[in-house]
Amino acid sequence: MNTDINILAWHDTAIPHRLWVEKKNESAVRLCMKVIKDVEPEILYLDLPVRQEKIIGAWQGQALAVSDEFNDGTLYSQVRGLLNLSEGCVVWLVNHIQLPDGRKMSADKLTIIPGMIRENGSLIGK
Repeated sequence: MNTDINILAWHDTAIPHRLWVEKKNESAVRLCMKVIKDVEPEILYLDLPVRQEKIIGAWQGQALAVSDEFNDGTLYSQVRGLLNLSEGCVVWLVNHIQLPDGRKMSADKLTIIPGMIRENGSLIGK
């Protein structure tokens, strides 16, 4: 483990995005995600009040659905769980849009849902 920045590996080769964790201090990190689409990549950040080792230990190598996907051919939207932490569930709000010229762009968000975890494909209170 690097003491400052650690890349979190995806086990899903269909997702070319990049995820890493940056240590801010002994008890806080910044989770970073580079969402790669045809238009300029979007970089998402989420500050979390946890130790870097906790994020690395909680990462399971993939994002897991917590909602059904919506896909009408232009808009793709889904909520996916990234990490279950004692502080809550870190989710990725996926919104990919196909532009008139056929290229795709991202309008995503990372957030933590306090008091909830991802279990069996749903967000539940803990």
